[in-house]
Formats: sequence, C-alpha cells, structure tokens
Amino acid sequence: MTLEPAITYTIRPDGDLLHAHIWGRETDKPPSHVCRIILQECRRHGLKRILIELNQKRPLSAASQYLLVERLPALGLTHEHRIALVHHTPGLHEANEMIDLVARNRSINVRTFRDVRSATEWLRSPAP
Repeated sequence: MTLEPAITYTIRPDGDLLHAHIWGRETDKPPSHVCRIILQECRRHGLKRILIELNQKRPLSAASQYLLVERLPALGLTHEHRIALVHHTPGLHEANEMIDLVARNRSINVRTFRDVRSATEWLRSPAP
C-alpha cells in the first residue's frame, strides 16, 4: 500500500460552488487523492463548479501537473465540471502553466487564476 503525501485541506459548499483550501504539500507527487475527495464532495452536494485556493511552498513540476490533469476524468471529472485554481503563493501562478495547457488540449474545464474574484467570475459565467 502506498501512503499518500500529507496535505491539509478543507472542503465546503458555498452557494453554487464547492470551495476548497489546500496547503501543506511538500512533495512533487500529484495530489490526485485530494482531487478524488473534492469530486466526491461535488457529487454529494450536487455541485459542478469548484473553487480551489492553494497555498503551497513550491509548484508541481510540469510532469506532475500533466499527470494531475490527465487523471481528472478517471477520478470523476466530467465536461459539466469547472475547476478554478487560485495560487496565493507569489510566482506559483506562472509556474503552473502546464495545467492550463493540458486542460485546454484535453477539453477539460480547469483553469488557473491569480485571484478569487477572477476565478469566481469564470466559474459562474455561462458555459461556451
């Protein structure tokens, strides 16, 4: 049995969104186990829009970002879901560009943002 890396998080419904805060990741292993839990909570609450605020010391490597996004459909992500990631650590938004690239190439609705306001506006905007 493989132990999952220690990560601290909170998840709660917030109106029409599921709102998660994640901090404490110290490895480069993609936190797929947390993504699975978030998507389970979405199903439990009947929500499709997810706001995730991140406070990490370092970004995931490009390879780990790729793996994280690539695994999302197997964890329960559908074309109806939208996930907005807000990186609060300076410099991490730019360091996570692979997430946006892979998501766009796979037609997965995951985007990174610099602030909660922009992320929330995107989450609540009509689907294209």
